[in-house]
Amino acid sequence: MAKIKDLIQLDLSEDIKDVIDLEDRSEKELKYEIENYIVTSKISNYLTEFINHYQRNIKETGVWLSGFYGSGKSYFGKMLGYLIENSDVNGTPFRERFVQRLTGLPNASLIENAIMGLEQHTSMVVFLDIAKQNTDRGFAWTLFKNFLKTLGFLDDVFGYMEYGLFREGKYEQFTKDVKRITGKEWIELRKNPLQVTQTVKKVLTETIWDEATYNETKKYLDDRIQHYDASKFRDELSHYLEKNPDKRIVFMIDEVSEAVGQKKIDLLELEGISEALSTLPDSSVWTIAIAQEKL
Repeated sequence: MAKIKDLIQLDLSEDIKDVIDLEDRSEKELKYEIENYIVTSKISNYLTEFINHYQRNIKETGVWLSGFYGSGKSYFGKMLGYLIENSDVNGTPFRERFVQRLTGLPNASLIENAIMGLEQHTSMVVFLDIAKQNTDRGFAWTLFKNFLKTLGFLDDVFGYMEYGLFREGKYEQFTKDVKRITGKEWIELRKNPLQVTQTVKKVLTETIWDEATYNETKKYLDDRIQHYDASKFRDELSHYLEKNPDKRIVFMIDEVSEAVGQKKIDLLELEGISEALSTLPDSSVWTIAIAQEKL
């Protein structure tokens, strides 16, 4: 008689994870998660429904993904985010790996066509577990600093400076100047906060600013962070999209219910940000909130 382990595409000798970490983007973890994801008929329906909405230019780009504890909503959200972004996992595009999970579904070919239709958009997904985040400076800044991290910048005032240089087309020259002046690579120096503070000031004041301009710029950005809000967030993303008009940005936000319970955010703030972002053209920015409760 056939055994269950011989009938399904899972390695039952491995421990089954009970918690999915949205912020763990390691290839090893992603490979494990995609190879152990089970796509049911109901999940495939939800997936196709979302993709159909995502393909359209609609005004309402805020999505509420809810389910009870342990229902798999974080797992689904993470798979959905990687389908949208389609980053490589061990050299293979995520979508190619995912469609292998559709085997046995009656509508597998239709779902695969929908998934492959995502190719018409180049998307960047910002993954964050909001319950783990420090939101003392507001929810809008929390989203923006995670946007900076996803771009490969620091998530503080110096990351804001990196982003400013990036927008002006000066970031690559900045990294070259760091190497020339310090003899070390910026990617290594930025791992030490003390070296970041010293290096940024030294390099910028020796290349493009005098000390007064540097101090004024840093003070301006510090003040902007302290008073960051939905309109500033929308404006920053708008500037980015002006230079990257073919790109979409998706914020995948997990543990929203827990964050609300911890008073890290409130639903009105989330709603205000979603409304502000919906004013951007062509469905260019989406927010997907994952929670245990319905909105």
